[in-house]
Amino acid sequence: MEFEEFDQHVASLRDRAARSGVAAVEDFALIEGLTASAQEIAEAERALGAALPAKYKAFMVRYGAGQFGFLDLLPLPAAGATRPYGDVVSVSQAEFPDGAFVAVAPVGTGDYWCFPVIDGRCRDEVLFHYHDGGAPTWEASGFLEFVAAKGTRP
Repeated sequence: MEFEEFDQHVASLRDRAARSGVAAVEDFALIEGLTASAQEIAEAERALGAALPAKYKAFMVRYGAGQFGFLDLLPLPAAGATRPYGDVVSVSQAEFPDGAFVAVAPVGTGDYWCFPVIDGRCRDEVLFHYHDGGAPTWEASGFLEFVAAKGTRP
């Protein structure tokens, strides 16, 4: 999926929220927008010891983390400095000390959606990683597909 198609999903999400009145509810951020700079992304990659996928990096600059429709995306450290559930670097280092995965979103059950890391590079695919040790399962072929499926559709 490319950003042009993804942007259509976002427009649809905003339209549905406006029609239902959700966009008018105080303290609800349809798209929270904890964006990251290129420098913050580079610092996160150094801390993780892994290159993040290009579309993920572009998404973090363009849309950012935090609440994104029906999905809660982990922010990069400086973008969401005091988030109660952590950030991409702190969660990934705590949950995956071997560096085999980079967490991008909590599921809410102790599980995470994440990128697998091979030879210091995150793959584009998003996997569902079980906290109890079950084998990770494939979720989406890329980050935009993942966010479109989980964030823009209930």
